[in-house]
Amino acid sequence: MFCENCGKEIPDDVKFCPFCGHVNKDGVKAVKNQSSDKNMILALVISFFFTGLGIAYAGDKKKGIILFIVGLTFGIMGRAVHILSIVAIVVWAYALYETYNQVKRANGESNPNLIEDIKGFPTSKKIGAIIVIAIIFLIVVGGVIGALMPAQDTTSNGYSNNDYNYNSDSSLDDSSSSSSSSGDGASYSSSKSSDGYDTHTHYESEYGSSDTYGKVHDDGSVDSYQKGSTDYGDYEINSHMDSDGNVHGTVDVGGKTYYVDS
Repeated sequence: MFCENCGKEIPDDVKFCPFCGHVNKDGVKAVKNQSSDKNMILALVISFFFTGLGIAYAGDKKKGIILFIVGLTFGIMGRAVHILSIVAIVVWAYALYETYNQVKRANGESNPNLIEDIKGFPTSKKIGAIIVIAIIFLIVVGGVIGALMPAQDTTSNGYSNNDYNYNSDSSLDDSSSSSSSSGDGASYSSSKSSDGYDTHTHYESEYGSSDTYGKVHDDGSVDSYQKGSTDYGDYEINSHMDSDGNVHGTVDVGGKTYYVDS
């Protein structure tokens, strides 16, 4: 059986197209078995790491594969021409949004609406959804800014030579330490320790201030503690990233503690 609206093949007993949301002539929505429902979290995780493939998992293989190829292509080209990586970032974000919609359609909802769905979430789930959306937004904004910034030249000791740079007149060996400033309200220091380097960064502007204390271990793992204040209130962040890139920690803001485990 094929959908009379989009033409895609659907099961004979399904009157509600999971691809385009079309309700067939008799106007009866199909009641899907719970065992056939698509897992939202799994789909979003797939699309987070592999652009668009969560859409393919949810049922629209053509769209999912196309978005994956487009995102991968522009991601590779963006390594040579940085501004092209913006397309890859936008495609990635759109694929996450469309993954949500596709899972909803596949599970029997004809007209999914993310904003309206979030409004109906219980408080705990609503906060979680807002945090996830904020993280995705920051990733997109950070990626776009990074793509638009000029390439940074580096010196032999690894510090940047652009307008926001650290002093390059000292090197870090087994016995030395460095302390440098990068302009009004910002400073950085690092010193050799028994296991890697201890670092401290201070930042201050009209929007707030922060101090970050870190330890970079010889095995590549990082401990970090940040305490700061903004117009929206004080915050504290404790985190640890192991040598495999997994991050664990807590974020204290507004009198509440959020746990990060990725």
